[in-house]
Amino acid sequence: MSDCKAFILHLERARQRRAQAEAIAAATPMPTEILAAVDGLALSEAEIATVYARQLHAPRFYLGLNRAEIGAFLSHRAAWRRIVEDGLDFGLIFEDDAHVEASVFARTCAFAKASRSQWDYALAPAMRRRPGAGQRVTLNHPSAPPLRALAQFVSNAAARRLLAVTERFDRPVDTFLQMSWITGVELLTFTPSGVYEISSALGGSTIQHPSKSAQEKLWRELSRPIYRAQVRFYHAFAARPQP
Repeated sequence: MSDCKAFILHLERARQRRAQAEAIAAATPMPTEILAAVDGLALSEAEIATVYARQLHAPRFYLGLNRAEIGAFLSHRAAWRRIVEDGLDFGLIFEDDAHVEASVFARTCAFAKASRSQWDYALAPAMRRRPGAGQRVTLNHPSAPPLRALAQFVSNAAARRLLAVTERFDRPVDTFLQMSWITGVELLTFTPSGVYEISSALGGSTIQHPSKSAQEKLWRELSRPIYRAQVRFYHAFAARPQP
C-alpha cells in the first residue's frame, strides 16, 4: 500500500468555506485533496431511503436526520471509500470548519505515522487551548467517546469495516463513530491534536435542524443526556478491538 493522504470534505455551494479548506490543505504535512461533499439537499427521496432508516442500532437515537446530516454521513463514506480504492495505509479526513495549527499538527502526524501499529481509527479532537511548549503527543483511549469527526485518522482496514457497517445508517456520522460495539473499530484520540473548530467564524454549521416547537425542543433537551449516558454505558463494557 502507498502511505497516506488527507481528504478535506467541502460542500461546493458553501463558497465562503473554500478558502478555509485551502488553508487546511496548506497546513497539512502530507498530500491533500479537497473532496466534494455530498449535498444532502440534492438527494432524492429514493436515494435517502436507500441509505437512511431510523433506529437501526441500540441505543436508539432520539432524533431523525435532516438532509444535511445524511449528506455529511455520505461524504465521510466517500472519503473512507477513497482510502480503500487508493490503497492507502491510512487517510486523514477533515471537515472544512477545522483550523490547523501547522507546527503542532505536524507533530501529531509524525506521531500517528510512528504509532501506526497501535491504532486503526483515531480522532484529532478540537483543542480548547494551546498546548504547552514541547508537550508530547499521546495516543489515548477516552473514558467517554468524543463527538465531532473534525479530523480523523482512518486506516485502510478501518475504512473497509466502516463502509461495511454503514450501508444503511440511523444517526449522525460522529455519533455513529462513537459506537465501537457496532463498528468493531476502537475509537482512540491523539492529544494534543493541533486542530481547532472555527465553524462560528465561518458563519455557523452547515448542518442545522430547523426551528422546532417548544415541546419538540424540550424532548430534545431531555433525550440528549439520557442518550449520552446510554452511550457511555455501552462504551464502558464494549469489547476492545485490537488494532
